[in-house]
Amino acid sequence: MTNQETTPSNAEEPAADDFHSGFVAIIGRANVGKSTLLNSLLGLKLSIVSAKPHTTRHKLLGVLNGVGFQAALLDTPGFLRNGRDQLDAAMTRQLASALGDADLALLVAEPRMPGDVEIKFMDELRRTRTPAMLALNKIDTVAKNKLLPIILRYAELFPFREIVPVSGFEKNNLDTLLAQITAHLPVQEAIFDEDVLTDRSVSFITSEIIREKVFLLYEQEVPYGVTVGIDGYEERDDDQPDMIRATIYVDKQSQKQMLIGKQGQALKEVGVQARVDIEEMVGRRVYLELWVKVNEKWRRKAGFVQGTL
Repeated sequence: MTNQETTPSNAEEPAADDFHSGFVAIIGRANVGKSTLLNSLLGLKLSIVSAKPHTTRHKLLGVLNGVGFQAALLDTPGFLRNGRDQLDAAMTRQLASALGDADLALLVAEPRMPGDVEIKFMDELRRTRTPAMLALNKIDTVAKNKLLPIILRYAELFPFREIVPVSGFEKNNLDTLLAQITAHLPVQEAIFDEDVLTDRSVSFITSEIIREKVFLLYEQEVPYGVTVGIDGYEERDDDQPDMIRATIYVDKQSQKQMLIGKQGQALKEVGVQARVDIEEMVGRRVYLELWVKVNEKWRRKAGFVQGTL
């Protein structure tokens, strides 16, 4: 998938030996705001967001270009204590893969004293010898005078290159965070072409958008066991809308009935909201056809777990 925005032609081009680029693994516990932070840094919505734990299931690349730098940001699943099935195991592998690829890790934490999960992340960073920064996210939810003791405690526990308080949701202090990230990337040429936004397909992001709308519309009524497969994506010529056929898979018959709703109205609302985001992403009209099926074993099917359906 490509990004149409490029560096302005009148911007001063940096010397080759001043250009910084590299992979940045965004890591942290579930629901700490990693995906919101990625979207805010990119200035567009690439990674889906909801209040459900482990909404992010797959490593997702977002490429950010600027004068003198290219940051390949890797959003990752939240840390899992105990894997329940193949899906959880796959998410844990996605997290390890992102950290293995990283030139720099960005640990995202809430503005409170580090807990067991953050300590485990720091132990893993120490084991892998990965250079790391800390982003204390959601600073809009805490009094400023409470931040310093937290920062000092983290500094005692791990030699972070930088510790930056931010708010991904309020877009607070992101310029400082980005400047510090790019300063700690290797001096080397860009890894990706300038017009590359992500390595994921439009179909993949479409499926994620649909899944997000299910989570947002049903909140606690629909559990973690929901996935989406794209059955067909037909790009059409002229002014005809693209045709998308997708299936939402659930674990139980009762969930299917709930998703469809009376006379299909609930499912229609999922489609209406998803279509808005999809059209914004692709820049043209789309026709979205949704189905719901029960598949109790979807977690054990490679295509679902790997995000290839």
